[in-house]
Amino acid sequence: MDKEDILKERDKMEDDLFSVFRNEGMKLSPRQRELCSYIIRNHKKIAFWTVEELARNSNISPATVVRTVKTLGFENYRDMMGKIQNFIIDDKIPLWWNVEKSLEKERPDVRVLTWVARENIGAITSSASNKLAEAVSSAARAITDAEKVYIVAVRSSRAVGVYLHSMLSQMMDNVFIISYGEDEMYDMLSGMGANDVIAVVSMGGPHYAVTSIKAAEYGRNNSIKTIVLTNSQICPAAQYADILLCVEQTEGHYSIASAVTAIEALVIETGAVKKDKSITKMRKLEKTLVERKITL
Repeated sequence: MDKEDILKERDKMEDDLFSVFRNEGMKLSPRQRELCSYIIRNHKKIAFWTVEELARNSNISPATVVRTVKTLGFENYRDMMGKIQNFIIDDKIPLWWNVEKSLEKERPDVRVLTWVARENIGAITSSASNKLAEAVSSAARAITDAEKVYIVAVRSSRAVGVYLHSMLSQMMDNVFIISYGEDEMYDMLSGMGANDVIAVVSMGGPHYAVTSIKAAEYGRNNSIKTIVLTNSQICPAAQYADILLCVEQTEGHYSIASAVTAIEALVIETGAVKKDKSITKMRKLEKTLVERKITL
């Protein structure tokens, strides 16, 4: 099996699992949607539970559990749990919450720079799937068509959001980053409509920032196009995404390299859609910065 076949198989596995819970689950009854959300949030915990255990702990009846499993297209409960177990085996947990592990980890190369570079290259290469490329193109079209674009990124995701805002704002006048607390965030989001876009960056689990999750949820509940950039399929914000950009993560240290790579691709595609306008704005900005002696 060559690399392209491997990537196709991985994309298929993801589509058969969390995309099903997110996308198909949203079409079901309120109790069934609640169950799908519970499975996404607790998939590592429930992987070996019986129907009765899942029903009891999720406060959903066993009959509803079985009915939901069949409605989502799984052959039976065992089939669903088998796919969850396989995903757990292949999944790599983001290390932001326990960065000190990277300081203690035994490395085959004494040069830390070489080790970090190799890990980053591996994550970037693994991220470059057809599925992500299509998502980037969809996100670029959504951003160029939007009247306003609001970026939400806090804590460990903040640097990625600032970079996205910095790059897009050089080409566009309608891109903003929300820099306030949750209460002020809703002041901004409440003025958005169906022609706007919320871009949420939510990385560094398993303890994801609640503000980002709530922003994505607000977008979905208010028919605002919502883009979510994350490094894990199990990120809680992912279930609210209209467009999901999910990049691969490094195994031995926390890194934003693959996320930044996706952003750079997104910026290039966005700028190319309205090339003349983007170039004109960038040249005007460059001239202003030189005239004001901000740059040489």
